[in-house]
Amino acid sequence: MIFSDLQKQIWKRLYRIKSNDRIGSAYCFSGPSGSGKEYAAIEFAKLLNCQKPEEVPCNKCSSCLKFKSLQHPNVKIVVPLPSNVKSNKSGGVLDGLKKEDFELLTNSMIKKGKEPFYKINIPNARRITISSIRDLRRNIYLKSQTFGRNVILIFDSHLLSDGAGESANALLKILEEPPKNTTLILVTDKRSMLLPTILSRCQIINFPRLKIEIILKILESMNIKNKDALQISSISDGNIHLALELSSRSKFYETFSELEDLIKIITKVDEGSWRKFIDSFSMMAHRRPEDFKFKIYILQLWFHLAYSNRLGISDYSKFEFLLEPLVAFNSDFPNADLAGINQILEDIIQSLIRNYYTPLTLTNFLISMQRLLKGKELISIP
Repeated sequence: MIFSDLQKQIWKRLYRIKSNDRIGSAYCFSGPSGSGKEYAAIEFAKLLNCQKPEEVPCNKCSSCLKFKSLQHPNVKIVVPLPSNVKSNKSGGVLDGLKKEDFELLTNSMIKKGKEPFYKINIPNARRITISSIRDLRRNIYLKSQTFGRNVILIFDSHLLSDGAGESANALLKILEEPPKNTTLILVTDKRSMLLPTILSRCQIINFPRLKIEIILKILESMNIKNKDALQISSISDGNIHLALELSSRSKFYETFSELEDLIKIITKVDEGSWRKFIDSFSMMAHRRPEDFKFKIYILQLWFHLAYSNRLGISDYSKFEFLLEPLVAFNSDFPNADLAGINQILEDIIQSLIRNYYTPLTLTNFLISMQRLLKGKELISIP
């Protein structure tokens, strides 16, 4: 499925920008996870460099063909890297990567070109490094081309502000004096984490969640059974990353069966169960961070469905197996602050990115849950 079918209104806006020759120097593609923002950024860059563009890139010219492996000379992609990577003056920041990380990044770029929903993840990559931005600044003003437009794509751009924010400040200098014939696209799930001074220099394009029928078509195109595809698309809450992760599991029903057990652990005060939860999740965060984040995302989804059930706005005919536990939860905790619970789950994901001490984070989470389940405000510590 091409992007113009995925987010039609977004693509109409991007095409109008190109056709009216009103291309800006900086954009921020913002919206919920799995809404197709990275795909849009790549397709927009392709459109700006296509030799025979119409309403979509032709996908046949020499320029478009180079996007199949994301090796186009006019396009630079910046992603989070391990914070200990230093720029090598002769070859740049990528030459400072460990051999296995460099190979993973190279292969991930190729895979991203073929599979636009693929998420590039380098182990221990928790920020957009200052070395990456210095590299960018060193080269961006020197680069020239005979055709097309230079496009810089910064994925997970909210991680510019991590740490002391030196990467964000370095990028700000580029945005203040953007090179000619160059566009920067910042892609983020968490726009609020970006500096206001950066956002003020970007045109904001807000992405809505993907429609259920769009995710259903994507899953069915991957030969996933219609029944499973229908249930996964209904559950995934417009997040294609979550839908693909669920579909990759041979029995995604078991994921929610395990989740029910997890809900019981975090909602009931039991010292032994809590200790096991903290130990197992801390180990998972260290050894398999993507699995850790997936578990937290699933928890967020479950509480979102609980909220929908409370309001009576969800159609559970497609996934009846969730209805009984959701009804039971809302009956047991009628005053639960579900928005607050979602926020502390989001804080857990951020704590992983920022390399906080996981056992302490999880302990605070379990304690905070007890107040939020009763509808009480969290106690702020000065």
